[in-house]
Amino acid sequence: MESVSAFASIINMGWSSEQQKRLGLEKAILETYFKHKVQWINPTACGETKVEVQMTTTNNKNFTLRVYLPNDFPNSCPDMVVCNPSSPLVKKDGSVLSSVSGTDHTYGTKDGMTKICHFLPAKWTSENTLYQIFMKGLIWLEAYEGHRATGQPINNFLREFSSP
Repeated sequence: MESVSAFASIINMGWSSEQQKRLGLEKAILETYFKHKVQWINPTACGETKVEVQMTTTNNKNFTLRVYLPNDFPNSCPDMVVCNPSSPLVKKDGSVLSSVSGTDHTYGTKDGMTKICHFLPAKWTSENTLYQIFMKGLIWLEAYEGHRATGQPINNFLREFSSP
């Protein structure tokens, strides 16, 4: 595993030195918990960096979650999509998860993929981590799979996590 400082040193000046340190720390945390399932896309391009993590749900379905890092990361809430499959997800009834929905905990689409809720942007703080985002994404995927199996709304599976 690359050291935190080695990773930070490859990030260009688009990221501030404070952001470089933070991204190095985030990389170390993700590698600790997700091992070889993490991919960084454009890590040197401030505002264009994406991080993907391969996830497997308890029913052995494989997905990939992608987080888009904003140029002021960690101060703003990143967007997250399900990028594998590479098209919007489909509900049990065949409808596409492509709109903003509190019941489904979705924010429409981004780059043609279902954008899912992980933190309310108004409640985001710079102390939140990418690890937390990806774990909330995994919980959302479990709820989605629960919906696909039972037809119950995704929200029913996320009640514990949707309190203010």
